[in-house]
Amino acid sequence: MMDIQNEKNQVLNIKLTKLIGLYQILDPGTLKCRGRNVYHIVLAFIVVYMFLISMMFNISGAYYWTDNKLMSVDYFWKAENTLFLIYKMCIIVYHSDDIWDVCMSITRYDFTSFSHRDRHILDRWRERSVWLTTMFTIMYSSTTVFYLGISLAFRNYTLPVKNHDGSIGFYCQNVMNFYFIASDETYNTHYFTFYFAEALFVSLSFMSYVVISTLLITLCFAMCCQMQMIYNAFESVGQKLICDPHSPIGEYHS
Repeated sequence: MMDIQNEKNQVLNIKLTKLIGLYQILDPGTLKCRGRNVYHIVLAFIVVYMFLISMMFNISGAYYWTDNKLMSVDYFWKAENTLFLIYKMCIIVYHSDDIWDVCMSITRYDFTSFSHRDRHILDRWRERSVWLTTMFTIMYSSTTVFYLGISLAFRNYTLPVKNHDGSIGFYCQNVMNFYFIASDETYNTHYFTFYFAEALFVSLSFMSYVVISTLLITLCFAMCCQMQMIYNAFESVGQKLICDPHSPIGEYHS
């Protein structure tokens, strides 16, 4: 079982993973409701919401295909990107126990080391992992907040949208420009309601991206760290790495 007691002995950025919910999603000891991880239940509702939005995007793309191909392609891109994001989140939830017990075990300092002789290597890789995952989250969250703010600031600008009956609707600029489900009059009158729904979708997508990317970055850095520990262990017993230019892997010789 994966057991995290001291965050200073992990390549994993524990504070960040707890903040974004990744830690709780993977941890089998998280609060449960009727035998199920509470975070899995919440995530299920999020996935359903994002799936419904993606289906509406697909319908919108098909509706505007003949009259506004540019908008249609934009809707299709958003829909397929969302579906792929949902798929990756489902994989994490479905295999959460395996990820926790097997994959996350390589983030432990003692995964390959038998002494603290090379602890500086582990500390250096931990610093890299924490720095990169933190900076990635800050940049992504800042971009999301900026995007939501810009959309709200330009809400008085209208976009002409051609309908199937030949009429032109003038819709206010919004986060996702989800115009299919309402007329321009209804959409503009209830602008902030639509803004909240679209902003919620963007925020949930942002969190999903951060969760997935943090997990991948952590595992990649942890593997690099442990490989360097193995390399140093071979060097400590007099082994030298001889690289063959025609081979992707080197060979160790005494």
